[in-house]
Amino acid sequence: MQRPSRRPTDLLAAASLTLAALMFAGNALAQPADTQPPLAHVQIDVHDVQAVRTGALVFMNQCLACHSLQGERFEGLAKLTGLSQQEVARTLKISSRSMLDTIETPMPAALAKSYFGVTPPDLTYEIHLRGADWLYTYFSSFYVDPERPSGANNVVFHNVAMPNVFAAMQGLQQPVTQEGFRQGQRMPIAVGVKPLTRGSLSPQQFDAVARDLVTFIEYVGEPHQFERHAIGRWVLVITALWTILMYVVYRLYWRDVVRPHGPRWWSYLKR
Repeated sequence: MQRPSRRPTDLLAAASLTLAALMFAGNALAQPADTQPPLAHVQIDVHDVQAVRTGALVFMNQCLACHSLQGERFEGLAKLTGLSQQEVARTLKISSRSMLDTIETPMPAALAKSYFGVTPPDLTYEIHLRGADWLYTYFSSFYVDPERPSGANNVVFHNVAMPNVFAAMQGLQQPVTQEGFRQGQRMPIAVGVKPLTRGSLSPQQFDAVARDLVTFIEYVGEPHQFERHAIGRWVLVITALWTILMYVVYRLYWRDVVRPHGPRWWSYLKR
């Protein structure tokens, strides 16, 4: 059978598509990467009970209105803060809910999305997704941006929908910019902040508050880690003792079956 001949127009169309695909791929590869602001390093200790307790109180007052924290229950929050269950229920206005429920924001997801354009994320997942350094930098790097609906923006989360809930404590800040790239376009990029007005806390005090808040969220991201570590030690000890006991039983059992210089026990399996 004779193969059908291709028309010149078909070959021209195929060549044009191939050339367009190569040009698109070349532009994508040549596009500069987005400028990433540096992250501030934070040293946290989830064994610091006072830091975890302070962070829990800050979360109750500043974050719970919009953000859930399903890694912990209201009962655990009462233990961390040193408050009674009745005080926690009265403070958070959750008298209609059980203290065994996970910590969820009272704001309905649909209402939050209508206000902010997105549903505020569960901070239990954010600490695992982004890490402690990113979350600490995020909390401390809001700056004034009149073009945003909330009047605020963030160094590590450009065009963030969240308003600056820390403005009263930290004070207002203005961005420190440098030339960089965003989505292939050269523009000024915020890489830091500097004070604009004073807040109710000094910079050192607010840094401690932000660090304690990150410590609390890191702890709640895996609230049973201390119990697991304690149980794990005992499991290793019991496993070691059980191994020694089984070896002693093995030697006692096989000494009457196998002679000291005779064939080993596995040779009997071949008979």
